[in-house]
Amino acid sequence: MDRTWMYNRVHKNRHGLKEEYVSGVKDFVKRALKQPICISEGGIRCPCIKCKCMKISAATTVRLHLYRDGFQPDYWIWTEHGEVKPMVETGGGSTSSRIVHHDDQLNAMDEMVFDAFRPYRDVLDVNTNMGNETFAEDELPNEDAKRFYDKLISTNKPIYEGATQSMLSICVQLLAIRSNWHVPQKGIDFVTKMLKSVCPVPTCLPDNYYQATQLVSKLGLKVEKIDCCKKGCMLYYKDDNKLSECKICHSPRFIPRKTGMRKYKDVPAKRMFYFPIIPRLQRLYASTESAAEMRWHHENKKSSNVLRHPSDGKAWKHFDNVYPDFASDPRNVRLGLCSDGFTPYVQMDLLLLASYTHSIQSSP
Repeated sequence: MDRTWMYNRVHKNRHGLKEEYVSGVKDFVKRALKQPICISEGGIRCPCIKCKCMKISAATTVRLHLYRDGFQPDYWIWTEHGEVKPMVETGGGSTSSRIVHHDDQLNAMDEMVFDAFRPYRDVLDVNTNMGNETFAEDELPNEDAKRFYDKLISTNKPIYEGATQSMLSICVQLLAIRSNWHVPQKGIDFVTKMLKSVCPVPTCLPDNYYQATQLVSKLGLKVEKIDCCKKGCMLYYKDDNKLSECKICHSPRFIPRKTGMRKYKDVPAKRMFYFPIIPRLQRLYASTESAAEMRWHHENKKSSNVLRHPSDGKAWKHFDNVYPDFASDPRNVRLGLCSDGFTPYVQMDLLLLASYTHSIQSSP
């Protein structure tokens, strides 16, 4: 479908909007309103150059934004409005011919389950065949991955026979309601009670907001909480894990209790959230869409003198020459450490923004 009209908004010298653009915007809004995602969210994600699909607005507001500001760059495929990107063809042959589409769309939850399970399976019927899937010996998932897939499979089953919703889809929509419209927790608790009162199998639904968050959080990536000095001197980590005060400034690790208080678990004065990077890199390769983007630098090489990507630079090419084994696999990841705003020397008033401090190499 030709969508060049999206970026051909005004006449020369900016004398008004082109008719093709106006009619295209109307068709876009009309089509978006029919999509299940727009119905469930109660509005349309505005794809204008300012909102960038981050804000949910009414149809009239979206039209006005698009007339005034235009579409965000490179939004040829309307992924935030019900469209699915074409499947990436892999070494095993094209899989697109085996996918069953319902109203030209994959259910959002099924798509997530399918994408997460893709590295280990060839059968694409998510709900009926996934549980009986067998793996090749050299592709067996580790224990953490297996627990993730088992949980994903069980929560994605319909809540009762013939239902279009699963426990996972309902919990995700409840969290989306709270996030998009700032609904208080008590409001979500009331919605869950109302759903259970009308559902033929109420035991398949979460009892409250807390249960919904617990279910969804188990499908996420792990976060480690590490106690640290309240002044930022050190972390209570590894060999220092059992210390009760900072070995640099001697500040107490835990908040002092008041006299006469009952003894509860010690509360740290400050805590750091650590996001392990290796599971996050592995998750990027679990989706064909993000995996293709991770290999883009290798599969889209050009001999032009334009620096489109760090791989076009001399430093990247020099590293490839020095470490050919690492460079031979395009899935290996080069990590760049970037700090947003710091003063490198106390005596300097210059604040360096987004300073590139150093690079490390790693593989998922």
